[in-house]
Amino acid sequence: MVRLIIAAALIAGPAAATEHEVKTYGHVLEACYLAAEDADARTACIGQMAETCMETEDGGFSTLGMASCNSGEMLVWDFFLNTEFKNTMDWAKAADADEGINFPEFANRAESLRDAQRAWIAFRDAECGLAYAQWGAGSMRHISGTSCLLLMTAERTIELVGYREFQQ
Repeated sequence: MVRLIIAAALIAGPAAATEHEVKTYGHVLEACYLAAEDADARTACIGQMAETCMETEDGGFSTLGMASCNSGEMLVWDFFLNTEFKNTMDWAKAADADEGINFPEFANRAESLRDAQRAWIAFRDAECGLAYAQWGAGSMRHISGTSCLLLMTAERTIELVGYREFQQ
C-alpha cells in the first residue's frame, strides 16, 4: 500500500521538491490514517508526517525545508482525498439509484457532491493563495501556503468520509 500511495502522490504533484519526503515519511501518515476508526482519530493524523520530517536536518532547518515537508504530507492527503471522493461518489450514486425509484426529484446526491467538490477545490486554491500572498516577499509565504493546502486537504478528506459514515 505504501508504494501505491507514494506513486500516486508523486504523480499528483511536483515530485522534485517532495519525492524524498513522501518516500521517507509517507508511512507515518499512512499508518495513522489506515488505523483511524473515526473522524477524531483521522484528525489526529494531520501534521504527523510533516512534523516527523521537520525533526530532521533536511526539513527543520530552513523555511523551504519546512514547506517541502508540508507539501509532501499534502500530496499523501491528496491521494487519500481522491480515494475518499471516489468512495463517496460511489455511495452517492448507489443512494441516488435506490431513492430514485420512489423519489427521483431527491436523487441528486452524486451531482451535488461533484458540484461541491469542484467549488471546494476553487475555494481551497484561492484561500491558500491568500495565505501565501499575505506574506508578500517574505519567506514565510512558503510555510503559510503549504500549511494551508495540507490542512484544508486533510480536513476535506475527513469530511468526505463523514458523509458516508453519517448515513450508515
